[in-house]
Amino acid sequence: MYRVKVHRDVEKFLRRIPKHDAERIREKILSLKDPFASKPRKIKGKKDTFRLRVGDYRILFFIDEVQKIVVVSKADKDMST
Repeated sequence: MYRVKVHRDVEKFLRRIPKHDAERIREKILSLKDPFASKPRKIKGKKDTFRLRVGDYRILFFIDEVQKIVVVSKADKDMST
């Protein structure tokens, strides 16, 4: 199991979006205690950085294998949809 840390900008973003979307994203973030269970996609050119889609939103996070920490660095509207 990994510890999950959420950047404060992500928390601010979650307060600005509709409540039901924020809840779905929070649930997905909590599931990152086992980060590879949800089959994240690796971001090319970035070491240990992954992305997950949650509906129309995208979560970016970094995995520190040594300290067993997942750091959620960004959540935003997915512009590709």
